[in-house]
Amino acid sequence: MKTILMVDDEHPFLLSLKDGMTAHNPELNILLANNGQEALDTMQQNEIDLLVTDLKMPGMDGFQLLAHVSRSAPYLPIIVMTAFGTPDIEEQLSNMTALHYLEKPLDFDVLATTIDSALNSKSNSYIRGITLATFLQLVHMEKKSCSPTIRSRSGSGQLHIRQGDLINASCNGMTGKQAALEIIGWDNTEIEMDATCRCEEKIITDPLGFILMEAHRIKDEGGLGTEVDPFADLLTSDNDESIKETREETALSGFLLSNREIKEFAIFKEENQIEQINPPNCSLETMDPGYYLSTCNQVGSIFDNSRLNYLLYTTTQNNRYMMFQWPNRRAILSLEESAKPDKLFSEVIEQIQCDSSFQ
Repeated sequence: MKTILMVDDEHPFLLSLKDGMTAHNPELNILLANNGQEALDTMQQNEIDLLVTDLKMPGMDGFQLLAHVSRSAPYLPIIVMTAFGTPDIEEQLSNMTALHYLEKPLDFDVLATTIDSALNSKSNSYIRGITLATFLQLVHMEKKSCSPTIRSRSGSGQLHIRQGDLINASCNGMTGKQAALEIIGWDNTEIEMDATCRCEEKIITDPLGFILMEAHRIKDEGGLGTEVDPFADLLTSDNDESIKETREETALSGFLLSNREIKEFAIFKEENQIEQINPPNCSLETMDPGYYLSTCNQVGSIFDNSRLNYLLYTTTQNNRYMMFQWPNRRAILSLEESAKPDKLFSEVIEQIQCDSSFQ
């Protein structure tokens, strides 16, 4: 029997969700909590398979709960319920990986389908728990102020965020942007939440999205040490069958695997889960193409209301990444130096149109 923990400060709302999910699947064990602290107490006493939580709650809110979960259960699947306020924010958040996002008021059928998907390991390559990058994007979108402390085997540091904007950081004798890039590049981080921004002065002027991408570039070029993930075997060993399924050769995956202009690739499903990745556990699994594609689409609409074909990102060491999307899917490719992006993009789109599994 799978156990779901649902967290919201509106108890009648929680009871209605429990009644609905019990009717939908009587085999589910559904536990309820009215705030983050109650949720943590429940998690200490029970083994939880899925966390469904609101963000805005009195006492310990959803952000503080997610920070605790990042330390105590870093690979626990999570569904976030919240009202984002604008369609643009909803679109950007729906494009993120790692978490599932559902807008209030909830569509119960969508909630039930998302829960079924999160609990069904065969429908996912794997579902990752919350990452630091995802946590920061969520804080940014919700315009929250806080000063979380970040810890990893590389050290500890603090990020200062005011109204969703990263304004300063400190770690290992560094401050400002340099410290932020160092912290965001760490692997296997733990987040300790402080719900107050402890910094007055705005030192960092770059947008958070740029900082996230820059941190990945530096790490990719060897500027930051790469740590071995001690949980990597746990992520894959129980899901060998589902991972094997993602390698079944379709018209598109066959093309990507055989194309000498492509070093690595990852394809994400609409539900923000990795559907295909090659090689397994490559660096692309930590990137979030949806977030950057959504941001670039907004830029295109500002200039001439044009549509983005693909995003090409080149590092100072000439490592190139191509990101693009089509209905229900998005992808990121790591390219060889000889690759011609326009030609490759046209060939990929042709394969997608021929591949019924992606329609």
